[in-house]
Amino acid sequence: MRGRRCVPALACAALLLLICQNASAIETGGYVVRPGYDAYPEYSDIYFETITMGDLREEPNPLPIPPEDLPLSVLFVLGIVAAVPLIAYLAKHLSLSHLPIIGGRSRISKKSLFENRTRETILRAVKENPGISLAELEAMAGSTYKNLRYHLDILEKFGMVVRYESDTLRYFAHAGKFSQDERRMLACLGNRRDKMIIDVVAGNPGISRQEIGSAVGISGPSVSWHVGRLEREGILVRQRDGSTVRHYLADDLLDTYRAITAERRQSLVES
Repeated sequence: MRGRRCVPALACAALLLLICQNASAIETGGYVVRPGYDAYPEYSDIYFETITMGDLREEPNPLPIPPEDLPLSVLFVLGIVAAVPLIAYLAKHLSLSHLPIIGGRSRISKKSLFENRTRETILRAVKENPGISLAELEAMAGSTYKNLRYHLDILEKFGMVVRYESDTLRYFAHAGKFSQDERRMLACLGNRRDKMIIDVVAGNPGISRQEIGSAVGISGPSVSWHVGRLEREGILVRQRDGSTVRHYLADDLLDTYRAITAERRQSLVES
């Protein structure tokens, strides 16, 4: 088993050496050496032709050095620079093939999905609390926000949970148990203030904004904000009666609301 794990590493090393040789030739094209006429005056008569002011001529053309004559350190650096994108690409795909290339991670399959206890805890919390928010999940799972989102994204990718965006991200178990209307209603009922307003309006059809504020115990601007959002979600509808605006639960959601509240009441009795 250990020998098999060494094969990808050896293959990458061999590939890197090959790239170093080829990439350096492509990237550099050699470097230029200029004659150093004045570097060692004592050898000028031996190695260089003496030039007088009267015999001034143009400086000789620089002589390119072929890539194979470049120093090993230069070849190594240029090879690394050229190989980095390819190494990153190979590492990404090898790590998705059960090969421990990066951080010991391996590809997650449906079979191994719940080998991680955190994912199992998250899914159980979502099933038991449909429409649960990230903050509630964070408290139940005892996980950080970043770690929670990572596992939720994996569960969502495998179709185990589905998200619903209202005031915040809320999650449901994706087993076909809840319709779109039920998810919408449960998401709004998950917000404490929204739930209070929905309950008041459902129990008092045609209630005004001032009456909602008095019943719920919140200020007028706060009532307007929550009611406006519930109207955008399609939970509440308004009708003008002279100078008074009256609020109602949407007709197509009345049965959904009653079913959810009845089920919750039954759960409380059983518990």
